[in-house]
Amino acid sequence: MFKLIILCFLVLSITACSSIKLTRAGYEEASHQVIIREGPIELRHYSSLNLVQTKMKDTDDSGFMRLFRYIDGNNSSKSKIAMTTPVFTSENNGERSMSFVLPEKIKKENVPAPMNEAVQTVTSKSGLYAAHRYSGRRIQGAPIKIQNQLREWIKNNDLQSLGKPINAFYDTPWTPPFLRRNELLIEVSQQ
Repeated sequence: MFKLIILCFLVLSITACSSIKLTRAGYEEASHQVIIREGPIELRHYSSLNLVQTKMKDTDDSGFMRLFRYIDGNNSSKSKIAMTTPVFTSENNGERSMSFVLPEKIKKENVPAPMNEAVQTVTSKSGLYAAHRYSGRRIQGAPIKIQNQLREWIKNNDLQSLGKPINAFYDTPWTPPFLRRNELLIEVSQQ
């Protein structure tokens, strides 16, 4: 009986791992170039990205649904837009926001206007970002330990932080925490 339980656990674990890999692999990822990789930390260069974003209240998860409705056709062209990864969240002066990256094939001049006034389209500027990958449950922000490790790495590599941390989430809410890909990004410049 014990062997049967172990076998079932292994089969379920393998199935979960492969389905998560396939699910994540099915989405276009925000285009970037890795310049340095040291364990879970990378220095990346991102080109400008077309984003659709919305502000959120502390307990407001409807931000995701506003953005999802936009890519599901609630836009000026009534077109469905493919989901991409990651979903970005950030906080600035107490205001939280969530952003979806639009597919690379949609050029800035062709981004459909949102039908919901709580949703905006923006273009991020290109730049260097330090990124720290970690797993775990999706929370409002990266754990303090991750934040401290990334800030220490930035300092040790003679880089200067330019902005507030950005959280990046790659997986669905039902992905087991130990299999999730989350990242903390901080824009940096070389001193």
